[in-house]
Amino acid sequence: MATNGVTGSRVGAIGLLLVLATAVISGVSTFVNSYAVAGTNSDAFVTVRNLVVVALIAPVALVVLRGSRLRLRRVDWGRLALIGLVGGAIPFLLYFRGLQLAEAAGGAATASFVYRTLFLMATVLGLVVLREHFHPRVVVAAGLLLAGNFLLLSLVSPLWTTGTGYVLAATVLWAVEYTISKRTLHDLPSSTVALGRMGFGGAFLVGFLLLTSQWGSVGSMSGAQWNWVLISALLLAAFVGTWYAGLARVDLGVATSVLVLGFPVTWVMTLAIRGTGYALPAAIGAAVVVGGVAVVIGRSLFRDVATLFRATAAGRSTT
Repeated sequence: MATNGVTGSRVGAIGLLLVLATAVISGVSTFVNSYAVAGTNSDAFVTVRNLVVVALIAPVALVVLRGSRLRLRRVDWGRLALIGLVGGAIPFLLYFRGLQLAEAAGGAATASFVYRTLFLMATVLGLVVLREHFHPRVVVAAGLLLAGNFLLLSLVSPLWTTGTGYVLAATVLWAVEYTISKRTLHDLPSSTVALGRMGFGGAFLVGFLLLTSQWGSVGSMSGAQWNWVLISALLLAAFVGTWYAGLARVDLGVATSVLVLGFPVTWVMTLAIRGTGYALPAAIGAAVVVGGVAVVIGRSLFRDVATLFRATAAGRSTT
């Protein structure tokens, strides 16, 4: 981060809180999407859902961009288009199609575990490409996060299916996109990067549907399916809004590791709402994931958050 001292601590604390919010939203979204995409053409669902997200976030992003008086350069447009392609288009198609194929082949748990390694890929890219600082605790945290997710999923399904390959490709692309986005966030507002990802991504998705003659699937969606599209879009809009704002303030490795908290959130929702999924190994896995995230955050960032809360409370008491 470019800031330091008290200001830098405040920025890091705000970034951590934003990413924590993103993790909760991600966990809820994963649970909701298991219902939302069921029985639909996943390509059509992803396209219309992402277009709704563009409509939701565009007004805010444009106001922020105009207020900043920042003129986008040709290189900025190019980076936003690339972010849209490798983050807002291709991986969405691969991920949802992959999950459907994996589930049909009995390998949904393995495919989900592959996606949960995103933090590891992003951390390596952050170290190599972005030159982020390496902390020995990252190795400990990575082991805890992988072990926790392994226990959460209780892998008993095939180790590899065609769908798993799709999910792996999507995971790699998202890790690459987050790396590009992190660098782009040094120059552009987070809302602009979010709109670029979803806007260009939506345009690419529309082109894909037209080229593959799937646009008719959009018109055949039922009223109930459109309701799910709206719910999923609201969650995704909240995700990109908090995620890119948080990513601008904390290291990529820390941010993607914190995002892993979304998986215990999904497990708790499954347990509470469906009444299924409880097993002692899964409960231990959820606790291990929480511990892994605490390790990667570290004492100093926790202290920054506590300082921020105390300063906020003191400010309120004087007004």
